[in-house]
Amino acid sequence: MRRVTVKTPGTCGEYIQGWYDGSPCLVSSPIDRYSRIILEEGPGNIECLKLKTKKLVEAVFRHFAIPQPEMEHLHVTMTSEIPLEKGMASSTADIAGMAAGLSAYFNLGLTPKEIGALCTTIEPSDNLMFEELNLFNHISGSVLKEFDGTVSADIMIVDFHGGIDTMTFNETQDDYSPEDLETFAEIVAQFEQGVRTNSLKDIGAACTKSAILNQKRLNKNYLDCLIGLSRDFGGLGTVIGHSGTVIGIMYDKGDFQEEDFHKAFKKFVPDSVYAEIYHNRLIPGGIKIITETV
Repeated sequence: MRRVTVKTPGTCGEYIQGWYDGSPCLVSSPIDRYSRIILEEGPGNIECLKLKTKKLVEAVFRHFAIPQPEMEHLHVTMTSEIPLEKGMASSTADIAGMAAGLSAYFNLGLTPKEIGALCTTIEPSDNLMFEELNLFNHISGSVLKEFDGTVSADIMIVDFHGGIDTMTFNETQDDYSPEDLETFAEIVAQFEQGVRTNSLKDIGAACTKSAILNQKRLNKNYLDCLIGLSRDFGGLGTVIGHSGTVIGIMYDKGDFQEEDFHKAFKKFVPDSVYAEIYHNRLIPGGIKIITETV
């Protein structure tokens, strides 16, 4: 009996997001918080999946002309530790993981680029399916620019109350002024340099600038406060859910004054405005798959 196990990372939103060369785009920030899927032979239960995941399965079956009886004998188990509607890529992790799992299960040979393009036919998607970073058109699924490397750092994520519908948000994000476009081009260049030289300082600075630029589109009440606290206590920069509610502080354990940060955070940010604080790692992206016969 075939069994495929899939592990897909969520994100702390995006390192950067904006418009570049006339296209909407982003660079997701994968973290060690995962969606997990098991595909195996058994009672078919595709009808029980979330709507977007079910649409992805149907799209794969249709595109590759997989016989319908295969769906009737495909049993799926899904679990996730990624919070919903926070800008942490819970939906993309599910549908990208499902695409990768179906590819392994039916030997379809889907590449990360093909998975990314497939996901964007279902909804605007993050580019967490790629191991190395790239500038990704989250609407069309095309890759605008590839970066030579990944990011690894600690991140403290503040999960503020509320939720954002990604589909609705992305319908209104074409209002960048010429000044905004110039600023974002500079952000892309600084981020690219940071990745190429492995400079967390440059990466963090680019992320913070992108977060500030995004305030015109989705204001975060405590962003300025957290940017200041990050600067004062040795953080590297802020990483936000551009279409979500989370704000993350990048840091290096050797330089970050975590205890002092928390004391100041408690002073300036009321308990009532956030749900939880997560401590995670920024990691390379990519979907991990185990295929076995049981």
